[in-house]
Amino acid sequence: MTRPAVSAVLAALAVGACGSSTHSTSTPLKPGPTEKNFSAPGMAIHFRFPASFHQVQLAQSKRIAGNTGQASHAAVGTGPFDLLIVTRFPKRPIPVTAQNIARLKPQFDQAVSSALGRKMSASIGTLGGLPALSYPPAPVEGLPTRAVSRITNVFVADDQYELNCQYTPRAAATITAACNEMLRTLSTGR
Repeated sequence: MTRPAVSAVLAALAVGACGSSTHSTSTPLKPGPTEKNFSAPGMAIHFRFPASFHQVQLAQSKRIAGNTGQASHAAVGTGPFDLLIVTRFPKRPIPVTAQNIARLKPQFDQAVSSALGRKMSASIGTLGGLPALSYPPAPVEGLPTRAVSRITNVFVADDQYELNCQYTPRAAATITAACNEMLRTLSTGR
């Protein structure tokens, strides 16, 4: 398989503007007064995040795993290294489902391991009713500051979405709480 399992931390594209997606399977949750809803053009996933977060431009990366030619990226956060990053890899050659995720997991583990420079192994589960691979937090190499990434891949039809919660030591509690909210409120739709 040539599609990557990882690149958001390592992405080299600008953040897309907020908007609505073209897929619909469920309705995004309405945010509370201290939250916003994530929505980006061409992306079928939505989630809630703190209202204090803002769109963030992703920095150029020297370490990219796999083919990112068709990937799209969006990020919100509190700064250039404290982010919730969403990367969409469209049209996977083999859609990942609850029935085949265990068989395909080693390929994703290998890509994440390569990108993070250490052996990584995901837990298989579901998020928002979608098949998911969740990786434990791991240090990110190649950034000008110490940072950790917690990566989760979810699969919608033949698209892969990498949800990357990246944080520095100073913002670990804030980003971890936002990451937990993102994963808890994940939905698909317009």
